[in-house]
Amino acid sequence: MRRSHFRERRFVQKVCSLILTIVIASGISLWPTSEAQAAEGAGTTITSMGYFSAADGPVITKSGVGQASYGFVMPIFNGGSATWNEVVQDLGVKVKVNGSWVDIDSVGSFVYNQNWGHWSDSGFNGYWFTLSATTEIQLYSKANGVTLDYKLVFQNINKTTITAMSPTQGPEITAGTTGGAGFTYPVFNHDPGIPYAAVADDLRLYVKPVNSSEWIDIDNNAASGWIYDQNFGQFTDGGGGYWFNVKESINVKLASKTSSANVIYTITFNEPVRNSYILTPFDGTTFTANESGAIGLPLPKIDGSAPVADELGNFVYQIHINGQWVDLGNSGQSGFVYSANGYNNLSSANQWGYWADHIYGLWFQPIQEDMQLRIGYPVNGQAGGNVGDNFVYYTFVGNPDAPRPDENDHGDIPLGTPNDPAIEGMTLVWRDEFDGTRLDAGKWNYELGYYLNDDPGTWGWGNAELQHYTNSPQNVFVQDGKLNIRALNEPKSFPQDPSRYAQYSSGKINTKDHFSLKYGRVDFRAKLPVGNGIWPAFWMLPQDQAYGTWAASGEIDVMEARGRLPGTSSGAIHFGGQWPANTYLSGEYHFPAGQTIASDYHVYSVVWEEDNIKWYVDGKFFFKATRDQWYSSAAPNNPNAPFDQPFYLIMNLAIGGNFDGGVTPGPGDIPATLQVDYVRVYKDGGGQNPGEPGPGSPSTIVIGDEVKGLKKTGDNLLFYVNGATFADLHYKVNNGTQLNVAMTPTGNGNYTYAVNNLRHGDTVEYFFTYNPGQGALDTPWQTYIHGVTQGTSG
Repeated sequence: MRRSHFRERRFVQKVCSLILTIVIASGISLWPTSEAQAAEGAGTTITSMGYFSAADGPVITKSGVGQASYGFVMPIFNGGSATWNEVVQDLGVKVKVNGSWVDIDSVGSFVYNQNWGHWSDSGFNGYWFTLSATTEIQLYSKANGVTLDYKLVFQNINKTTITAMSPTQGPEITAGTTGGAGFTYPVFNHDPGIPYAAVADDLRLYVKPVNSSEWIDIDNNAASGWIYDQNFGQFTDGGGGYWFNVKESINVKLASKTSSANVIYTITFNEPVRNSYILTPFDGTTFTANESGAIGLPLPKIDGSAPVADELGNFVYQIHINGQWVDLGNSGQSGFVYSANGYNNLSSANQWGYWADHIYGLWFQPIQEDMQLRIGYPVNGQAGGNVGDNFVYYTFVGNPDAPRPDENDHGDIPLGTPNDPAIEGMTLVWRDEFDGTRLDAGKWNYELGYYLNDDPGTWGWGNAELQHYTNSPQNVFVQDGKLNIRALNEPKSFPQDPSRYAQYSSGKINTKDHFSLKYGRVDFRAKLPVGNGIWPAFWMLPQDQAYGTWAASGEIDVMEARGRLPGTSSGAIHFGGQWPANTYLSGEYHFPAGQTIASDYHVYSVVWEEDNIKWYVDGKFFFKATRDQWYSSAAPNNPNAPFDQPFYLIMNLAIGGNFDGGVTPGPGDIPATLQVDYVRVYKDGGGQNPGEPGPGSPSTIVIGDEVKGLKKTGDNLLFYVNGATFADLHYKVNNGTQLNVAMTPTGNGNYTYAVNNLRHGDTVEYFFTYNPGQGALDTPWQTYIHGVTQGTSG
């Protein structure tokens, strides 16, 4: 469960919505500035540097088993008159090697974003390092030689096993209103001097509800519902410990793997008793936007006490627009976009979301104008129930000077015409104009059924959808130059769960193993159906799950629409860990007055580049995501992961499901038909013909056999082991620190691990530990030299 410093910094960006109450109250800007953004305003020369605090140099001591993570805040530049953003172009880093200062980029054992790099967190910036020996670091001015020295002292800890444990906090602990609770590590072996790192490999964590007798091992067991860094994790302050976010009273057990030693904690969650559901303000009803245009609003009390997590979904949020109260979640009317992962400082949209501290609340940003909001709660306490006059009314005082991200640099893109795909400066590399009389089986596959696999728990394609997919010409057909995907009232049951019926039939097709792309532009021209519970989608999934099962290997949604809200469509990316430890970013497009998803054919586009993805409708920009925002838990040191692999195309028409909160079709909403005029894929520049690999799609070289080895694509390596019960990779880059990693399962006993962004001449030494079923095996060391070692085309 230990996490590197770099992953912890990424985690800050991932869960920022949970701590907005503190940020908003203090006026601090939470959202980090990327190095590239900072460089745009850089240009100041460094004249002096001083340590930010006593904890940030000159000597920082850490201990760990084999290695430790270090971090310090950027120094004070020019006596405080300059920020890091202003001096970044003049700032360099050196490391002492054999008594001499050497630029860090020339030292082979230091690889940026692997064992050192920048971090940004809550308005602060700094450096992080992962080290296995005491190291001296120097920051210096490139212009005039001003320097500041750091000594990062490493103290190696010998591992030990646990013979006894006694609590340092608890063992009886009461959770707060939002379920937050925690405790420091126990004393190990009756010796307060033994740190957690010394016994970490011998410690196991179990959880169970207090009224259950079954302990659940929650380490790397996201299927249990316990997800590291989401509802439980570890903290480092005060010697460190565990934190939890609970919805019920639980027992937590820390147990030794090698002995009977254990300690049991009880975390009590006191659920409120509701006699009625009358709302009252928690703390005032008038809120003023701060300098960033942010407002933090505590949710109102229910029966005089703060709401708990299970009650959040029952609230009704409405905003006063043009003399009417409209649902905040209807972005086409409210003008607000829900942002699940905190404020997106790349989007100019009005945004809102939840925060949690000791209570729950809502955040809004940027509020530039005065407005009114009301929050209601059903008088029977049930979601969707009658609210009556059970509202609390709020007034927002806007800040007209609050900044709003400028999207003027995100220009529109030119389009081809229905009869001519040519676009100046672009090369068409693949297309389907649907000019024939049937679906082209050389380009598309059908996806069939109602279940993801034989597990009956995967009904509804994992999204509680109501349709089953077929290859029937009633559901998927080509006619008059258009692809038609039609949903019909056609109930059917399946062997996984014969008592469950999918109420509707529909169609889903993809290009897997026929066509995939890595970077480029995709255009879909289509007319979408409307109606309750109608969910058309154009999207992309990875050809190979290099970073693990969904969504660790990513998903790109070019277009999704709710037929209930025909004035809006959306685009998104999904990423992070394997479900359910995944997350997403999304943006919405609002059609001009008089237009809808069904009023005409519209072109839905995504432009996918190495460091960003942009979305368009009819060539008009509406959303952007960058690699500073996405990540893959399986590749924490690869800033491009998971969107650095080839993806294939998908089109489908779903019914119901979680995307629109389980809304189901009404009378007359089915049949519904999605009509697609064309799908076109472009690359910049050119020379390729449709169907040929385009720029950015290099060939793959295999170095190994059917069981184990690596695949080289461009400057990226994908190590693989097939047919095993587990697989570990051990490797070194340029004779640096040996890294030992658990490879990512991709299904059917297959495992992968990616090492990316190599340079010509880089040397990778590696071996595998894996179990083919008859016991664990260690392979011999192998050596790969990038740009030199040859393989076979794969």
